[in-house]
Amino acid sequence: MPTVLYFHGGAYYGGSVAGAEMLCRALADFAGCQVISVDYPLAPEHPFPAAPLACYRVLNYLHEHADWYQTTPAGFMLAGDSAGGGLVLTTAYLDRVVFATNWVEKLVLNYPDVPGARIEDTSAGIEFKEFGEQMRAFFKSFSSDTLAWGSYFGTVGSIDHPLIAVINAPGIERLPEALVISVEFDPLRLSNEKLVDRLRQTGVAVTHLRYNGVTHGFVDQVGYAPQAGDALKEAAKFIKE
Repeated sequence: MPTVLYFHGGAYYGGSVAGAEMLCRALADFAGCQVISVDYPLAPEHPFPAAPLACYRVLNYLHEHADWYQTTPAGFMLAGDSAGGGLVLTTAYLDRVVFATNWVEKLVLNYPDVPGARIEDTSAGIEFKEFGEQMRAFFKSFSSDTLAWGSYFGTVGSIDHPLIAVINAPGIERLPEALVISVEFDPLRLSNEKLVDRLRQTGVAVTHLRYNGVTHGFVDQVGYAPQAGDALKEAAKFIKE
């Protein structure tokens, strides 16, 4: 049975497996796979690199206990949203580049956090026809979230660490095939587009889908927002291919 490890969002200091339960259930249903939602350690109690190393240890555990989980010891899929998407990138980098275990076959990145993309104006070129003031404040709240940077990345002292800024890390061309789902009204949209360009430049196979009319976190609204169900069905199709 195909196995997907899912990493929830929450800016590395929030979120939970409970918050991601419905989308994980829907993904398992649509893809005919088992989804293992990972309750990784959160900042500030557990700063970087606790979370990505914990995610990799789960991957290693599943590899060693593949028979019990009725799966193969390789060919795992990693999926995640927002900060969870950032952890997907780091875990895949650990698997493919750092430890060269090559257990991961595909990545599903739902509006992933992309440290190192260095986007100065996250709303540049994005037109807000309605609720412009509120949306600009929403975009600014992402770039001014000092808790995420201070409590999680702060111990490193530099965003250029290869396990943080995977987009700029050496060996990124070894990452597996990826599906990137971005959002029209998302503070991470431009960094997601930069990630897609970077992966393609290095030869990584990438499928990029952008959902218009919605904002960051929309996949959590499965059952309410039709775009959320469609995005999960696209992810399921990518997993099954």
